[in-house]
Amino acid sequence: MVDKIEIPSVAKEQMNEVHREEAELIGYLLEKIKSGSNDDITKAIEKLLEHMKEHFEYEEGMLKNRGFAMYDIHRNDHARIMGETRMAYMNWRNFKDKDALKEFIEDEFLEWLNLHIQAMDSVAAEFLVNLDGS
Repeated sequence: MVDKIEIPSVAKEQMNEVHREEAELIGYLLEKIKSGSNDDITKAIEKLLEHMKEHFEYEEGMLKNRGFAMYDIHRNDHARIMGETRMAYMNWRNFKDKDALKEFIEDEFLEWLNLHIQAMDSVAAEFLVNLDGS
């Protein structure tokens, strides 16, 4: 069993819940890379990509609708990691290289997620809480 993925928290609980869901999907994907079939891995990364799309649309919608000054920077950071994750998915589909996919998830995606939450989502959450009150 893969250890639980630990991620930072922010001031807005709705954002924390989405981040926890994503961490669970990442843990599930890593478990499938370790002991699942190629089909299991494909389904797990597809599920992660779908969650990322929904996650980013949710956050970006909240921020854009409320006039968040750093909206474009935030959105561009989402677009960058989405592109990189899609590329990792395409590489998986073409080459079925478990080590390469595992390395991307552990060394690039998880590092990005932690830094993004700490540097960008924490600021966005404070902005939303100050504006909305929760």
